[in-house]
Amino acid sequence: MAKENENLESTEETVEEVVADKDAEQEHLDRQKEEEESIALASEKAKEKAKRAKTKKTRDAGKPSSGGRFLGGLALVAVSALVGAGAMYVSLGNKTTEETTLVSMKGDTVTVGDVFDSLKGSSQTQQSVLSATLQKALEKEYGSKVSKEDVDKAYKQASEQYGDQFSQVLAAYGQTEESYRNQIRTQKLVEYAVNQAAQKDLTEANYKAAYDNYTPNTEVQVVSTTDKAVADKVDSEAKAEGADFSQVAKDNSLEVTSKTVNSASQDFPADVLTAAFKQDANAVSDVVTVSNSSTGAATYYIVKTVSKSEKNADWKNYKDDLTKVIINGKKSDTNFTNSVIAKVLKKYNVKVVDKAFSAILDQYVTGSGASSSSSSSSSK
Repeated sequence: MAKENENLESTEETVEEVVADKDAEQEHLDRQKEEEESIALASEKAKEKAKRAKTKKTRDAGKPSSGGRFLGGLALVAVSALVGAGAMYVSLGNKTTEETTLVSMKGDTVTVGDVFDSLKGSSQTQQSVLSATLQKALEKEYGSKVSKEDVDKAYKQASEQYGDQFSQVLAAYGQTEESYRNQIRTQKLVEYAVNQAAQKDLTEANYKAAYDNYTPNTEVQVVSTTDKAVADKVDSEAKAEGADFSQVAKDNSLEVTSKTVNSASQDFPADVLTAAFKQDANAVSDVVTVSNSSTGAATYYIVKTVSKSEKNADWKNYKDDLTKVIINGKKSDTNFTNSVIAKVLKKYNVKVVDKAFSAILDQYVTGSGASSSSSSSSSK
């Protein structure tokens, strides 16, 4: 019996050793397989990088040296767009290329080229590239015509309008102080360009046409708020019989702005002025909602028309105001603005090299000579 037990124990030990050996062997095989897969992945990645580098070299061969810098700029813009979306933050050095490694891992890497490729199709990246392109071209043509003070003034007006909430408003619409200032500057450059181009439209026929729709001096009182509920409350109370507009505003912690305006005025948004002009004296408008073209944030206005003046029969009495009306009309005319920008793009021979962005200049191309694609271009 003792011998049988001894044999049984010996058999059990043998089985355990065999199992242990098999486990060790399997573990070794697993490690070996993992290493082979890592080597294969690394090799595949190296081949892909080599292919991309070769493609880039071929693509750049027929371009001037500035083309390379332009592509580099697009890559940085794309990464900036990703940062703006809050997805990640990447700090890139001056020697960044498409092959620059952003993230490394076992058997693989994430490069600037990988990130850029994944972003090309997004509307945010498309808009970022368009904005950068327009800004560079307009800066070349009109950069000296827009000062830092002009931008600072516009930025200050916007920040004062939203007060302590301004930084939150910018963040909500994917803007930073720097990006918003850049956007303001681009807008100012466009305004200057349009203003210059509109001078040729200051004809007698256009003056007379502007006079027909001109509203002379009108005294108004205006309140504004970013709180829709407050705006509705003030509007309802101000329309009550015998209500004092200024007192209603004060009771709701709003400040009244009193101005004398006409069709050439830009003290208030166009929709607010329209509301003031179309109603009778002493009337109070409905709430007028105006969205900021840069941030998308809404501001709610209520306007009271205090008094209206008679219109003189001779248009020449309003020539200065009518000049502003004509030019302001051109500024708000998208087709006219696009045609002005198109001429700048044509002058500087702006061409989209990467097919992924071939459509960004379409709105400026017709009849302009600017190119949204190039026969020698190709996407990475």
